[in-house]
Amino acid sequence: METMGKAKKRMLHKTNSSLFMTRESAVSTVFNMLLKNSRKEADNLITLFGLTAEELSEAGVPYEDLVSLGQTVT
Repeated sequence: METMGKAKKRMLHKTNSSLFMTRESAVSTVFNMLLKNSRKEADNLITLFGLTAEELSEAGVPYEDLVSLGQTVT
């Protein structure tokens, strides 16, 4: 699934109910991934959903983690 483009990943999430993920659950998942140091997977979800630093900050992601994400978040 790592080599798929964003559009294919979104389509997969929309068509397979077992993999369905809302924007809110994506933010929550990114937060948990960052706690577990799963940076690459978190980056993939951030770019897939176009998550902003503000959304992640509201979810509780520490400022240091947001700074470390750099260009990944807008």
